[in-house]
Amino acid sequence: METSTLHKYLHEIKGLRIDKAHGNAPHQPVLLLSIIELIEQGQISENKIIPSPGLVETFVKYWTKVTNRKPKLELPFFHMKSRSFWHLYPNSGYETALSVVTQIKTFTRLREIIAYGYFDEVLYVLFTNTKTREIIRQTIIETYLSDFKEEIYGLISEEKQIGEYSEKILQQVDHAFMTDKPFSPFKAKKRTRKAGFRRAIMRIYEYTCVVCELQILTLDGESVAEAAHIIPFKKSANDDVRNGISLCQLHHWGFDRGLISFSNTYKVIVSDLMSEKGPSEWKFTTLRNKKILVPENKEHYPAQRALAWHREHVFRR
Repeated sequence: METSTLHKYLHEIKGLRIDKAHGNAPHQPVLLLSIIELIEQGQISENKIIPSPGLVETFVKYWTKVTNRKPKLELPFFHMKSRSFWHLYPNSGYETALSVVTQIKTFTRLREIIAYGYFDEVLYVLFTNTKTREIIRQTIIETYLSDFKEEIYGLISEEKQIGEYSEKILQQVDHAFMTDKPFSPFKAKKRTRKAGFRRAIMRIYEYTCVVCELQILTLDGESVAEAAHIIPFKKSANDDVRNGISLCQLHHWGFDRGLISFSNTYKVIVSDLMSEKGPSEWKFTTLRNKKILVPENKEHYPAQRALAWHREHVFRR
């Protein structure tokens, strides 16, 4: 890649729009840092930047390091189209809407109209190269976020460790799953391990509860879905993704207390040892024999041995 090409895009990036009228609001630089991180971690593997829950979560992490203003990912995602290197691709049926709309005020509306954003192909290649990606990242930080360098670089270092842990447990699934054998790809701090496990599970299940199929992610990074160990980590020390599942808070609570479990055909089984009242859509008994969501990749399916352990040791019969 010619040096002149890199310099051309660095010049473009140094000209990002910053909302100085309302205090510190570096939406576009923070969006680019977030995209860079997801490319670096392998969560973005093609030149299609989807306004996904993972992008929201990453954007919020950086945003809270530099300002206490409300994060609004939809603003930079849409308005960065004024830069020559950023383009938007509409959802089917919204081609005209995208061509005439002048602003998008909510993330819901953003996802309704826009399927994904994408870079000039040459710039995307620069992002995928370790050396040029780092030059671009440093340029963004020095140009727009120099007052927060220590916080930003600290976050980048931490996120690299979390990302490495997450990638390792996603990749290392070719061994036999054992219920009594601890598994972690490398020694890591508790915070790193927990965050890495959660990231892997959320990525597999797309922030969705496998039981009720609820997906909620707020713009401050909170998710209704939680990464649950099938065999509790304190008993198994096992972060194998096949020992994990994505559950909303209600069904996580019921699963941990043995009120629900899952069969070897990935259907919900419900304990008879309880009573319940309330709206039928929230009752556990209405879930009996419901097929749960399973990952696209069969290698990431919940381990049969882990589910059998839960039915034997936790489920209330």
